[in-house]
Amino acid sequence: MKEQSTSREMSFGAGQRLTDLAALVKFRLSATVVLSSVLAYLVALGAGVFSWWHIMVLTAGGFLTTAAANIINEVLEKDFDKLMERTKTRPLAEGRLTSSDALLMAGFSSIGGITLLALFNPWTAFLGMVSLISYAFLYTPLKRVGPVAILVGAIPGALPALIGCAAAENGITLLGIALFAVQFFWQLPHFYAIGYLGYEDYTRAGFKLVPEKDGTVDAGLLGRDSVLATLVLLPLSVVPYYLGFTALPAAVMVLLLSGVFLRFALVFRSNPGRKTALGMMFFSFAYLPLAFTIYWLGQQFF
Repeated sequence: MKEQSTSREMSFGAGQRLTDLAALVKFRLSATVVLSSVLAYLVALGAGVFSWWHIMVLTAGGFLTTAAANIINEVLEKDFDKLMERTKTRPLAEGRLTSSDALLMAGFSSIGGITLLALFNPWTAFLGMVSLISYAFLYTPLKRVGPVAILVGAIPGALPALIGCAAAENGITLLGIALFAVQFFWQLPHFYAIGYLGYEDYTRAGFKLVPEKDGTVDAGLLGRDSVLATLVLLPLSVVPYYLGFTALPAAVMVLLLSGVFLRFALVFRSNPGRKTALGMMFFSFAYLPLAFTIYWLGQQFF
């Protein structure tokens, strides 16, 4: 009986450790970032045959680099995470992991990630490093300064698309810039919705991610900026077609997808509230992977 109890405790401890590691690296966020990079890589390759080995290297390099940035972010914000309902149970906030252990992990992750990205070319390694540094050391402190943090944070958030294209095309190209722009402007309504929904929680920790008016969130300004960002996505949707990297039907499908995104932003602007913000946020989760996948499939089937 004692041996069974010890075995269960060891199993629980190992499970908790894995859960803590997943939370530390923000596994779902890191996986989403890597997905956009891989899809951009496939779009940039064109209709050619891709290498599973290259996909694996890009996935591992992107994941490790993103994980390092997320770990540093959590180390810097662990005291603020304790103040928010959404983050108070994170491993650093509750003391289940130490900052020194986390920083050691971040160091190994960053070295491994940048090294793997460098196997493609110097541009991918350089862009990976820029993404890590700008997210951890520019965006993170700016979150306590003002809404400009979202604009700054959208730069490292959009670099995965540029990294994927650079890996395929061995440099910075017009397609890479176009997909970077799509991912950049996609992030704005996405994070405006998150900032609106989590306003009280963020305010409790001293984060100033969204504009304020009369002591509360300025929903009118958020709605306006969400509409403007989604409007920009409309012309950007067809750029990959004009660059010769997808078919016209695929570009039209992404254009229609952007129109739906605009519709969600317009509804949020006209009637700001939890329901409309959730609608815009949930659609944003689907928009980017769908758009990039459609571009890629447009090369294969049209």
